[in-house]
Amino acid sequence: MNYREDLEFQLQKVTLAIQEVVEDVYITDKVRQERIRKLLNFKEAIIYKGRELRIDLEAA
Repeated sequence: MNYREDLEFQLQKVTLAIQEVVEDVYITDKVRQERIRKLLNFKEAIIYKGRELRIDLEAA
C-alpha cells in the first residue's frame, strides 16, 4: 500500500467513525461533541499531510 492509499484509508476510517458517533444514542451530547471535535481534528491532520505531500485525496 502506498502513502496515498494509506492516507485515503485513514480518511475513510475517520469519516466512518464520525458517522458512528453521530448515530450513537447511548452517549450524551457533550461527549458526542467532544468525540466529533477530536475526529474532525484528526481528519484535518490527514488532509493537511496529504497537501504537504502534494497528494490529492479522493475521499476528502
